[in-house]
Amino acid sequence: MRSFDPDDETPYVEPDPDDGVELDADVIAVDADRAIELLDRITDDLPSGGEQRPGQRTMVQLVAQAFTRSRHLVVEAGTGVGKSLAYLIPAALSGRRVVVVTATKNLQDQLATKDAPTVAARLPGVRVAVVKGRSNYFCRNRAHEMGAEQLRFDDDTEVPRTVANQIRRVVRWSNETETGDLDELTFDLDSRTRRALTVSAQECLGRAECPQGASCFAELARDRAAASSIVIVNNHLYASHLASGSMLLPSHDLVVFDEAHETLDVFAELLGTSLTATRIRALAGVARPLLGSSHTSSAELASVADRLDDALDRQVAAQRMTGLDEEVRTLLERVGELVTVIVDALRGLATTDLAHEFRRKRALGPAIHLAGDLQRLRQTTDDELVYLVAHEREVTVELALIDVGPRLEELLWGTVTAVLTSATIPDTLPRALGLGDLAVERVRSPFDYQHHALLYVPSDFPGRTGDGAEVAIIDELVHLIDAAGGRTLALFTNRSVMNRVAEAVAPRLDTPVLVQGTLSRQRILERFRDEADTSLFAVTSFWQGVDVPGHSLSLVTIDRLPFAVPSDPLAVARRERVARPFYEVDLPRAVMLLAQGVGRLIRSADDRGVVAVLDTRLAEASYRTQFFRRLPPMRRTRNRSEVTEFLRTIRDDAQSASADG
Repeated sequence: MRSFDPDDETPYVEPDPDDGVELDADVIAVDADRAIELLDRITDDLPSGGEQRPGQRTMVQLVAQAFTRSRHLVVEAGTGVGKSLAYLIPAALSGRRVVVVTATKNLQDQLATKDAPTVAARLPGVRVAVVKGRSNYFCRNRAHEMGAEQLRFDDDTEVPRTVANQIRRVVRWSNETETGDLDELTFDLDSRTRRALTVSAQECLGRAECPQGASCFAELARDRAAASSIVIVNNHLYASHLASGSMLLPSHDLVVFDEAHETLDVFAELLGTSLTATRIRALAGVARPLLGSSHTSSAELASVADRLDDALDRQVAAQRMTGLDEEVRTLLERVGELVTVIVDALRGLATTDLAHEFRRKRALGPAIHLAGDLQRLRQTTDDELVYLVAHEREVTVELALIDVGPRLEELLWGTVTAVLTSATIPDTLPRALGLGDLAVERVRSPFDYQHHALLYVPSDFPGRTGDGAEVAIIDELVHLIDAAGGRTLALFTNRSVMNRVAEAVAPRLDTPVLVQGTLSRQRILERFRDEADTSLFAVTSFWQGVDVPGHSLSLVTIDRLPFAVPSDPLAVARRERVARPFYEVDLPRAVMLLAQGVGRLIRSADDRGVVAVLDTRLAEASYRTQFFRRLPPMRRTRNRSEVTEFLRTIRDDAQSASADG
């Protein structure tokens, strides 16, 4: 998570009218009939031969009406509706600049390289641009300062040989790329390489002062946005835009939030802040060579960061996850004092040359930002929660918004017309986001779930917390994966459980098993898609945004209903604010996440398969109907034999098709 304030990115400045895209300044009017006509032209040209989807046409009309009437729209578009085209076509016809906000880089890239250009190609004058935060772009100035021979980091430590070799490889790539977007690299980037060749918003010198400003990739992306009518960004940058007073992106009246089910938690975090001992040590390391050994504040700051690390560990060990202990508060006070000293020293530092001055400014920006975050932690409001998150290597101090509705009402809803869409949207989402009683429109999936999909909950199965539950899950997975011939996405709510189950299951199968964390996300998904008999065991991040063709996926298993951990600090704070916590906080979130996980199975009209939920509560709990209302209309069974027969049929058909092909 990041923190945001008005200095997080340099403010966006509207270009001269002659340099930008021409946009209508009058009333927005989107002709729904023209939008449908354009949709038909596009779908007629698709390789599938012009399949028309009634739900997609309905959504086009809903979005066109929302833009024309300047009314917010929340629309749930089931898998296969084709929601991207359904909002991009009215956006392109609106005559206004539209910002599309995505939750994942995969979706951002799909929109930018496929869907949006497809629409723009049929409408002269419509241009598309992608803008990301500065740290996503190769920085020419950083690369120049690193040098070509004896590479050194900002804290004056030598760069390891493997990292140095990768840095040189990226520098060569930078001479060929048009965008400088590091996500375009075809190899996994070491975090130290990324850090060495990018700058955060706080470190950036800005176009006017940077010697590479005229050819800066981040600035060129902004220029393209200024000349575009459809601008694609991610949640991170849009939250920063809101927190800056709407100064970072080109002016716009229309915005689309895709994967809108994530907006509540995303903005609760991204409009907050976070702090780690590592971040404090980084400032100490950068400031020390600039200020010299005689300036003891850097060394003391590093020492206090180490003590803070230990104090946070002790607070976590004592299970006090909300608020800050007295010891932690005292250490943060001292951190604040030392950071103030360092800021003053950097401001008054006399530099010897241009390169030295640039290093000073790169240290000063993060120091000022850290000082602001420390101040914010000392001045929390009733709508904010400070809590700890224990990661593998260290503890993070998080500040998040308990209720984002009032903040979004203040910053957003009165200034734009918004369309929020996703394949699954809880009924509670509009109110939680500050949109009042706005109804969720629902457009059904065109897929034939009744004949192509089976929902299975085993009978005579131990409760998820009961004795023998994990052993039962292992045995069930072995049986099901064997019947499917691999082709399984096994989803878990807990990483430790995933690792233990995978370790037990893999030796009992004749087909390969991949486990999240053993390879990069991109590489592990490539193998899963390409190797049809492979199974993939994964946790939270794979519950959504994963699109695997039918020949590689015929079984999705889910180890338990995805309820939040009862002790989760933010969930606890939200429960305390409502009359019926389970039904207003816990159940809607679990229903939405389960629907996302189930949605990994059927991704095209020809896909077939089974979703196995190994949690008997889905079949027996009093609230089970709440889940069934939001899940696709699959046939249901508790009969394992029926499931294995269906899986074997799918497996045999796939093998026959492969042999014939």
